[in-house]
Amino acid sequence: MSYNLAFWVGGDNLDPADVYARLCDQQPVNEVAAVDRERVVRAVADALPGWAWDGHILQPPEAEPDAAPAFDAGIGSQMVEFIGYGFENEHANAIIDVMHSLGYRLFDPQTGERFA
Repeated sequence: MSYNLAFWVGGDNLDPADVYARLCDQQPVNEVAAVDRERVVRAVADALPGWAWDGHILQPPEAEPDAAPAFDAGIGSQMVEFIGYGFENEHANAIIDVMHSLGYRLFDPQTGERFA
């Protein structure tokens, strides 16, 4: 079973479920900032030493290649999304902390809640 963690900057006064749906459909949202891909990649690498990231799959140090825990990482033009498989809360929290440090707010599509 997977769990999605979605992040974007801006659009704070908009319905987060609507923003998420639009961003998933590659529809630009004027109130949402563009993602600086290089900044995100650098922050993940700096903050999560020992984690493996092939540009697509992100795994904590204890993970076996091609096995869980793993996060399918997608960096779009306005949203960064991590789809997690077989992970512990500490793994998700590590990713949330990195993204929060960059000013990205978490949206949990499973609950419809956007966090500060």
